[in-house]
Amino acid sequence: MAYDDQRPGFLGYLFRLILILLILGLLGLVAFAYFGDLGVEPAPRSIPIELDAT
Repeated sequence: MAYDDQRPGFLGYLFRLILILLILGLLGLVAFAYFGDLGVEPAPRSIPIELDAT
């Protein structure tokens, strides 16, 4: 009876993990580029102040 292992092994799992992390990282980068700049646009404000010139 011969040993017949059809599993990918450690390097196969490592390659799959790196590939999945790379895809998730690229998706995160695209999402950040698309949604990252949705802040409120700056508007000029004027605040009256009184100077006590003596």
